[in-house]
Amino acid sequence: MLELITNRGDIRNELWELIRCFVPDTAHSEAVVNCTYIGRRNEIAYFITVDEKTYVFRYPQNTAQTRIDYVRYDIYAAKHALYRAMSDALRKELPWGSLTGIRPTRVAAKILQRGVAPQNVAATLSTEYFVSAPKAALAAEILQEQQRYVQDRMALAADGAQELVNLYVHIPFCPTRCAYCSFVSEGIERKSWLLLPYADALVKEINRTKAWLQEHGKRIFSVYVGGGTPTVLPPDLLEKVLRAAEAENAEYTCEAGRPDTITDEKLHILKECGVNRTSINPQTLHDATLKRIGRAHTAAQFFSAYRAAETYGFVKNVDLIAGLEDETAEDFRYTLDTVLALAPENITVHTLCRKRGSTQAQTEIAQNEQTERMVDYSIAALKSAGYTPYYLYRQKQMTGNLENIGWCKNGFLCVNNVTVMEEMLSVYACGAGAIGKMIFPEGKILRHANPKDVLLYLKEFEERMEKKEIFYQNQFTSDL
Repeated sequence: MLELITNRGDIRNELWELIRCFVPDTAHSEAVVNCTYIGRRNEIAYFITVDEKTYVFRYPQNTAQTRIDYVRYDIYAAKHALYRAMSDALRKELPWGSLTGIRPTRVAAKILQRGVAPQNVAATLSTEYFVSAPKAALAAEILQEQQRYVQDRMALAADGAQELVNLYVHIPFCPTRCAYCSFVSEGIERKSWLLLPYADALVKEINRTKAWLQEHGKRIFSVYVGGGTPTVLPPDLLEKVLRAAEAENAEYTCEAGRPDTITDEKLHILKECGVNRTSINPQTLHDATLKRIGRAHTAAQFFSAYRAAETYGFVKNVDLIAGLEDETAEDFRYTLDTVLALAPENITVHTLCRKRGSTQAQTEIAQNEQTERMVDYSIAALKSAGYTPYYLYRQKQMTGNLENIGWCKNGFLCVNNVTVMEEMLSVYACGAGAIGKMIFPEGKILRHANPKDVLLYLKEFEERMEKKEIFYQNQFTSDL
């Protein structure tokens, strides 16, 4: 197993994540990486050894004035040095360079805030973080789209735009559990008896949360009902939850990710409750793959559900996954081209996240090459079809060290995706496993998580709600 030796135990995880990008199959590697930090009066130095080859990199002393900036520079220098050593020793470059966080566009935004001209953001990403030219250009393009559309939308929303917040509602149930899933969700085969008590408790939490927001002068900018699969709820419970979550003049999204859960009755309920955006997600249009990954629907059911949603006038998103097991680049191309022919307003291309230890190194290399071809094709095809990339995020263990990209037609950007992913607005989250975020102007972020287990969520509902409201009140008071 690959071994990391370092005197930087405080940032060991950050170093390890970068190493894993270079060596995905760490369990079957005998490499040894030694990363030693030495601080001096006018500089800091990193002595890095990769399989007996030693490198020395020196950087200016950290002179940041705030703790947040101090930590950022500290981690930047360590990863910068480690990347240089690993890249040289292994003769390998990574598409996102030394960036391992989930939000590359946040780094691009900070570069812009430093006074770098917009046209130079991509070059700065490449120079300072070793990001490849195509990925740097993609991040800069997405940042430009966000600046153009989201900021205008927020400015128009209210004079007191700083009081805007997002509301997230979590439905942790699906018809079945996908083989690749890492979200907080459960198959309902043996859990259907929980749907009624869960919906009742969730409605209480939504109502109390909205009352608290109103009392403290907050306005809901967007509502997102996700999961799981919200449309797994029977019609009466779905309507009860959606009615509770509705907010005036807000973008309102309800995921309907599994086509086999969509009926005309449920689509009618979504429309009547004010929902204006929905997701219908096949992931792939190959039935053999759908069966293999544990999705209990067919491609034909996707087309039927999509056409039904189209008659109600929803803004539609379609999720696809590049890198699904045993799919070739040609398989993915067929799926994407077929979806493009439908012309949905939004298309999100996800890169499959590996399960640790699930593949051997040679298989990993072959899969990475296939997935990279899929993602490269998607970027060219979507741009050619008139779509614009507007948000991007990454996850640990992504195949090929790639990314997830949201694309939209002009004017159909999802402001929830941008403001949540870029941490522009606080998120008040309801439901089992839902995580709320309090965003402060100086960059501080505080999180509050509900219990993941549905039974625990129900059992401790009142106690947890009281603690949650105290948490919100304390943060609101400290922010005055």
